[in-house]
Amino acid sequence: MVELSKEEYQSPRITGEILDCSMPMTFDQYNNCGFSCLYCFSTFQRGIGLGSKDYWKKQQIKAINFEKFKKLFSKKYKGQFAYITRNRKPMQWGGLSDPFCPIEEELGVGLKVLNFLSDIKYPISFSSKSDLLLRNKKYWDAFMRNKENYHYKCSIITLNEKIAKVLEAGAPSPKRRLEVLKKLSDAGVETTLRLRPIIIGITNLDCVKLIELAAKAGVKSVSAEFFCLEMRANKLTKEKFKKISQLCGFDIIAYYKKLSKGSGYLRLNYNLKMKYLKPIKEACEKYGLRLHVSDAHHKELSCTGSCCGLPDNHPTLSNYQKSQFTNAIVIARKKGQVKFSDISEDFKWLKSFKWCKASGFNTGGNHNRLKKQDFSMYEYMRNAWNKPNCGHSPYKYFDKALIPSGVDKNGDIIYKYNGAWKK
Repeated sequence: MVELSKEEYQSPRITGEILDCSMPMTFDQYNNCGFSCLYCFSTFQRGIGLGSKDYWKKQQIKAINFEKFKKLFSKKYKGQFAYITRNRKPMQWGGLSDPFCPIEEELGVGLKVLNFLSDIKYPISFSSKSDLLLRNKKYWDAFMRNKENYHYKCSIITLNEKIAKVLEAGAPSPKRRLEVLKKLSDAGVETTLRLRPIIIGITNLDCVKLIELAAKAGVKSVSAEFFCLEMRANKLTKEKFKKISQLCGFDIIAYYKKLSKGSGYLRLNYNLKMKYLKPIKEACEKYGLRLHVSDAHHKELSCTGSCCGLPDNHPTLSNYQKSQFTNAIVIARKKGQVKFSDISEDFKWLKSFKWCKASGFNTGGNHNRLKKQDFSMYEYMRNAWNKPNCGHSPYKYFDKALIPSGVDKNGDIIYKYNGAWKK
């Protein structure tokens, strides 16, 4: 039983991944999620620091103010999200929590939101592993009223029921989630298998079969990303790593320390991932599915500039944010190179607000904020583009899949395509 706090949860927010994200407006109706998956990245993010005690208790839940949320979509609204809502850019629902998790079943705030978004026919991309849509007719009916503008990503990373029961204790079985995908696909909803996170020792054992079953369920695409290890996590989160290690059959902390660069947030190296992505890519080609890579490495494999699986030929869902680095690497793969001006479609919006005042955006430490406090979000992005040795630059972030090859007439770096997966 959860208790609703009097304190409001502030959402939507500008995603911290805005540099390479096709849906920078990301939304959750609650500050927590009821599924408690061992691998959950938001658990690690929210469970770090002094405020983590409230998060781990999970008794008192903060929810959004529904009336305030509705105002974001009115013609009178002039705030940070106005460009997105006025131009009907798809919003991500399920950034740090599951839209249809057990908390939603108790509190029902999401149903109000769903009915409102269906009434105004707004394009949404959902990330979920719930089966609530199949169990509760109110949710199904509300969803179906706007099915032509909805994109549903279902997270499944293994077909092994026993492993899934430990890994994703509160979630429906993988088989049940495939049933959700089939029911939605049959109803005409754009669906995606969210193969995220890929956990070596688990996901690679049956991912090809999983992709086959997803194709039979009618999904149009696969969105893939490898598990990253958050070494800054507290003791409670590190206990989760031990359980994952037991399921994998090896010490996952030692494995990541050995095969990752840097410290803190550990990503496995580029070449290692290639070995595990190859059968995924081949399976997608065999069953006619688009492959979208959300991982920083191998984004050059993505079929579109949306790593979450949005298509490029849909009347509303294709209207995603194009001014970002995932779109840049896809352009570079096709043309051989990419300029900053090639992704200029939505720069006007990015110039309209300061980086340090982006809603919900993590700007890092005080030193970083002081150094860039006068940057607009556009200047923040351009600065990252033009500093190849910066960790957020296309050169560093994509691990040299894009390399500097000159400067254009505007003084911006031109990046040459250097991806390992050339067509």
